Amino acid sequence: MTDIAIRVTNLSKCYHLYDAPRDRLKQFVVPRLLRMAGQTPRQYFREFWALKDVSFEVKKGETIGIIGRNGAGKSTLLQILCGTLTPSSGSVEINGRVAALLELGAGFNAEFTGRENVYMNASVLGLSREEIDARFNDIVAFADIGEFIEQPVKTYSSGMFVRLAFAVAVHVHPDILVVDEALSVGDIAFRNKCMEAIQKLVARGVTILFVTHDLGTLQLLCSRVLWLAHGELQASGDPVRIAQDYYVSTMQGRVSDVQRHVLPAQQNTGKAQFLDLHLIGGENGVFMMGQPLRIAFAMQAKENLGPIVFAVSVYRADGDWLIGQTSRDEGVTWGAQSAGEVCSGYLNFASLCLAPGEYLIAFAAYSGDYALCYAMTDISLPFSVRAPHPTWGKFIHPCTWLAEEKEN
Repeated sequence: MTDIAIRVTNLSKCYHLYDAPRDRLKQFVVPRLLRMAGQTPRQYFREFWALKDVSFEVKKGETIGIIGRNGAGKSTLLQILCGTLTPSSGSVEINGRVAALLELGAGFNAEFTGRENVYMNASVLGLSREEIDARFNDIVAFADIGEFIEQPVKTYSSGMFVRLAFAVAVHVHPDILVVDEALSVGDIAFRNKCMEAIQKLVARGVTILFVTHDLGTLQLLCSRVLWLAHGELQASGDPVRIAQDYYVSTMQGRVSDVQRHVLPAQQNTGKAQFLDLHLIGGENGVFMMGQPLRIAFAMQAKENLGPIVFAVSVYRADGDWLIGQTSRDEGVTWGAQSAGEVCSGYLNFASLCLAPGEYLIAFAAYSGDYALCYAMTDISLPFSVRAPHPTWGKFIHPCTWLAEEKEN
């Protein structure tokens, strides 16, 4: 007996894309004629590789999340695993009964009633008439669609489709459950019911493949995550780490190519210039949430300056401005400087409260009344934040939770 539920080896899927309908006919006829004439046939289509050389294994009882942008190959992969699509190359080994919730309404006959579709789907998944009879009431109760069970499913809303499909899938006692974004159309009460059902399946040792864009659910539910990008397996591993890396990759204006140890470009104010601006702490510019971050800075005056206030701005990589603070906010200013003098200091963030992501810093110096800008860098000093646990939002504000004790 093997402990492997799914084994995928060098799996690839290629589609032929035609620029015009007539090209499809040409591809069917012309190459054959050219080969018969001893000539080299030409190609009338473009290749699109939805999957390219993907390999992985899933052990029995694992809950695997699959993430990736639209077009990354997630749905193609699930369709091949469920047997509704044939790969161009590679192999798939499935050990056990598979129940799948793919695109909305897949496997349903729109003209059949809900009852008829329950019997049809369950029989396709290998249940006998007697077994379906025994589980039918439980399926109907779980779906909770009332009298619509006797109506054609073409009259169903998207939520009713999912309710019935999920109810069938979890009651056929599958060895492997495949869910492709199906739960995103349900309301919160039904979503809770589905999560409870999935937890029971996991406790029974059922293998689950779960495609979703909900990174919170992914981190809480899955034991491992596969990240697909452009049809290839980008990464796999710990759900928290992979989900955070994926989230960062979705941001516009990524900072991965910015040189972290070079003085940022700055504006020419004619009054002063930064000689140094760098981060202290972290590992290669990566800081853990709650970890201290220190910014060292030094500025040289080009002319005589009055009292100086330093300012910092922190932006997410997608341009969202999150922090704008000055030293004056904390009652700290630097004294007047003569031309050529250098003043320096540190800015300490004792405990980073930013959620996982990629960030950029801009630094500036102003007169004591903020009227004059002495020096200003571009938004270009980069750093990254990660967390050892699932997080939500953009900013993790320091707070204290207190449980009120019950009175005796």
